[in-house]
Amino acid sequence: MSNDDRIALDDLILFFRGPGEDDNETIVNRWIPHSFYTKEERRVVVKPGWKDAVLSEPSTGNQTQPYYVANLARLVPPDEPSPSTTPTGTVPQVNPGPGDLVVFPPEDPNSCFRVTRADYVDNCEALPPTDIPDLEFMAREEGVVLACLPKVTPEGCTCILLNLLSLRSGALGGAGTTRTTLTHRVRAAYGRRDIRHNK
Repeated sequence: MSNDDRIALDDLILFFRGPGEDDNETIVNRWIPHSFYTKEERRVVVKPGWKDAVLSEPSTGNQTQPYYVANLARLVPPDEPSPSTTPTGTVPQVNPGPGDLVVFPPEDPNSCFRVTRADYVDNCEALPPTDIPDLEFMAREEGVVLACLPKVTPEGCTCILLNLLSLRSGALGGAGTTRTTLTHRVRAAYGRRDIRHNK
């Protein structure tokens, strides 16, 4: 059972870097519900190669600013997956932009949906660290990139964790960051965030 019982097993909790109030990059999260990322208006034509991996970073033309493809249909499915849907009209072909997220839902390996970076940043909810302490620890201290979390204990969050901060392209400081410097940058970013939250 999650500390926030609104969160479902096929929802995404996304961690990524974003601008902080003090002009330093910081760590932010967004709760992206299954009903949000699978809206029909976000359905797009599947491109060659998108289905080949659980998580990939295709180029937008700029190697330092990829978009992200999460093929959640390759994960172990939920006990009761959401029903798959069929297109209601012509499905567009798109060229995702930097930071966009293309998602194959757990229930359908042949359909995908694009959520633009602006869409999830502006229209999805940021969760307080106290609501998802297990995910915060996994992203902050363990560097987990992708996890399917069917927690059966009373504490914890049942969802899908996607942490872009542990990818070279999404790491604080950019592609030149090493594991040690990333750890220091992540802890410093969390420290700045905690200070702001406690004011």
